[in-house]
Amino acid sequence: MFTELDLTVLPNPWDLQGADVNQNFQGNPAMNPYPQGLPDSVNAVLADKYKALFALFLKHKESVSRVTFWGVSDRNSWLNNWPIRNRTNYPLVFDRNYQPKPAYYSILSLKK
Repeated sequence: MFTELDLTVLPNPWDLQGADVNQNFQGNPAMNPYPQGLPDSVNAVLADKYKALFALFLKHKESVSRVTFWGVSDRNSWLNNWPIRNRTNYPLVFDRNYQPKPAYYSILSLKK
């Protein structure tokens, strides 16, 4: 099983180690490059990453029984405000309005 799946598109602070929620870093514009929304070009990169990951899962489907995302939409992602307060992240396949993103469709495109 693969659980708590999400893929960030934001830069990581240099000293980030794992997902310890007690880590907090000072914010700056370079660490929050998309506060008003994810550009199409970055959405496409995220879609490609999800597609490659799910292609790998399918390649090894005899060993993968389940994939669970860490949340439903970007609106409620645990990565918003962590590890930098007031930072906006876009790690899931549904946007803040629960609409499918290109990443969602890239995963579906693998269905045969």
